[in-house]
Amino acid sequence: MSKEYYDPGMYGTDNYWKYPYGKLIYVDSVRNFCQEKKAYWILDLIASYRFEISFLVITIDVEDGTAMFKAKEDDGMPDVVAQFIEYTDLDVSVKFFLEDGVLIFPSDH
Repeated sequence: MSKEYYDPGMYGTDNYWKYPYGKLIYVDSVRNFCQEKKAYWILDLIASYRFEISFLVITIDVEDGTAMFKAKEDDGMPDVVAQFIEYTDLDVSVKFFLEDGVLIFPSDH
């Protein structure tokens, strides 16, 4: 059984937003998610790794007030990064794609 991940289903974007401290770019759906969930810390987390890989699957699995952040080159591949987050008030697990420095939800693809 596969994990259920939150996805807003926006299917594309009108704007690209630049993260202020690095090369990370993100789309409207990610911006809206961060605003609604008060989760801009996710952008901080992803940008802090300065990934140089052209495509990554990024997941944040939330359970009982903790989270596990993972990045891998594709589903089924080994983790490039895994970080345990001791506390979060985020109430959903999420999956993103990082494509050439642009962070999107799978439905934006």
